[in-house]
Amino acid sequence: MKYFIALFILVFSQLLSAQTLFVSDVDDTIKLAHVKDFSSAARYAFDDKSRFLGMNALYQAIAKENSDIQFVYLSKAPEWLMARTHRNFLKNGSFPAGTYIGKSEYDSDVHKITHLRRLMEEYRPRKVILIGDNGEQDADIYAQLAQEYANQGIEFHQFIRIVYNDTPRVEWSAILHQGQTGFVTPLEISFELEKERILSYSAVETLVKSLVPEFLQARSYADEGDVAFPYFVNCQTFVWRWDDSLQRFDTMKFLKQRLVDRCRLKM
Repeated sequence: MKYFIALFILVFSQLLSAQTLFVSDVDDTIKLAHVKDFSSAARYAFDDKSRFLGMNALYQAIAKENSDIQFVYLSKAPEWLMARTHRNFLKNGSFPAGTYIGKSEYDSDVHKITHLRRLMEEYRPRKVILIGDNGEQDADIYAQLAQEYANQGIEFHQFIRIVYNDTPRVEWSAILHQGQTGFVTPLEISFELEKERILSYSAVETLVKSLVPEFLQARSYADEGDVAFPYFVNCQTFVWRWDDSLQRFDTMKFLKQRLVDRCRLKM
């Protein structure tokens, strides 16, 4: 009898687990927010449609190719204030279905790391994809989580959107840690996930074909809707490192140049 109970517990625990845990921040990662500016943040607070171009398409591609994935949208914003807007935003943007967690019972300083630890224990993933931005503490929190689970054979893939300049005189921003990849468009993430066999070449090719023309035609400083380059983004610290994509996809050389111009990169 004990054998069958143990077997049941083992099978049940495996059903609860997910091979891949995907955790995404919301504000300034997929949703326009400009959290560093009070007036802009107030303006975007209840805007449930303005989003970074192509992030929903990237997330959909990841969901399509990884049936054993669990999506979680983890926000530092107070749940009582922003949960409805964030949930409407995710629905309006056709982001993959998942669990939404806003800040409620924990202080801001421990909210994300506390829930991330709980998610790790709940799902026991083999792979973890973490996507955030450099506006607050995402980079530090993700690095801390990866360090805490460093000896458990779990793959961590960490991506940080470059939204703010790390020059103190301009706007404070987080410094990326070793193992983290900065990005401006979803295509940089797609190239990295292809290397890790989380996305197929076909999926990446589809993203390139659909998104590059939109990025090339987009305004350099936009403020609402499906936005490639929000007016408040300062991406001078972004580091381009995907020259291999220029040989594989003809249009990528134009996107690279667009990023060089918009972010004022020194190449």
